[in-house]
Amino acid sequence: MYKSLVLSLSLFFTLQQAALFGQESKGGMEFFHGTFSEALEKANVEGKIIFMDAFTTWCGPCRRMASSTFPDSEVGGFYNANFINLKVDMEKGEGPDLAIRYSVNSYPTLLYIDGTGKIIHKGVGMRGPEQFIELGREALKKNDRSGEFAKKYEAGDRDPKTVLEYIKSLNMVGKSSLKITNEYLATQKNLKSKENLEIILEGTTEADSRIFDLLIQNKEDIIKLKKKEVFEAKVYQACFKTYSKALEFRNETLLKEAQSKIKNNPNKAQDFIFQTNMEYYGKTGDAKQYLSSAKSYVKKSVKNDALKLAATAQNAINYFRTDKDVVDFAEGLAKKAMENGGLTNQYYLYGSILKMQGKHQEAIKILRKGLELAKERMEAPFQFEQMLRELESK
Repeated sequence: MYKSLVLSLSLFFTLQQAALFGQESKGGMEFFHGTFSEALEKANVEGKIIFMDAFTTWCGPCRRMASSTFPDSEVGGFYNANFINLKVDMEKGEGPDLAIRYSVNSYPTLLYIDGTGKIIHKGVGMRGPEQFIELGREALKKNDRSGEFAKKYEAGDRDPKTVLEYIKSLNMVGKSSLKITNEYLATQKNLKSKENLEIILEGTTEADSRIFDLLIQNKEDIIKLKKKEVFEAKVYQACFKTYSKALEFRNETLLKEAQSKIKNNPNKAQDFIFQTNMEYYGKTGDAKQYLSSAKSYVKKSVKNDALKLAATAQNAINYFRTDKDVVDFAEGLAKKAMENGGLTNQYYLYGSILKMQGKHQEAIKILRKGLELAKERMEAPFQFEQMLRELESK
């Protein structure tokens, strides 16, 4: 029963949470505004792949990706670094010709095109941030040029441009560039040259590394060379990579290191610390630490935001649906979310948690009210009806 309830709630809240994260995010995808031919030219000059969002104005999933996936900061950091991003309305301008050229007949179609105009990877349908980044990684792996740069490097070509392109090619396909970056920088006397600053910036992939420390030491010069947003995005990406390792290896020391170093991006630091704490302790099964982190997050960041309250309650029961203290906490959040937000899915969440708690009469009252609202607002009522049937048959 618990498992089916959690799955039901997860599906019910997918769009709400996607919209929430889309509203919060800054530094999302940057789209090229020239023609397709100009994008091809730019891709060749920069040695990148074109990502093309083939959409139509009437396509609902296209609009959801535009409002929730493309503005995501992690998506932006990944796609801006690795692709020439292009949005094309398939019913306007160049769109109809490109639709024929690339056999686009459903929307959204997500195309990955090399500098010659050849499709190297393709996806159809809406993707959330994580799935969209993974789709991009698959495309990059099909355009792996690290081998040709490795041959040049091993043959003794240590020109800064070659080294930078080698590091970029490794990073693009998810291979470690730390060895090459460290090896090259160890031979350099002037780390503040334009070429070496670019190599430090590109080579910074993990916060638990000497190269990250060099990034911080050369912060002002790198910001002058690029811009503050580029520096801060790199800090965030490196800290997130170290956090991912912490989670993979269940290493709390790495968690704390990532959280300490994210302070070099002060605009992201507080939420990064809250979110990584909750996910780490949630996935490692530490209910006490999770609850402490979640309470701090609600007090300092969420406050009375109904969408965030509901999302936090949802996550809490996903992680610890049998822990009484956590479920009690989730119940309180869900009630507050319902009272502040008044959305039908917030009524459903609160009623569902009341049902989990064995408070069946209270759950029936809330679910009936939610059902009435769903009908008034012409929203699908079937989940309310199904749960009410289960409760009223007892």
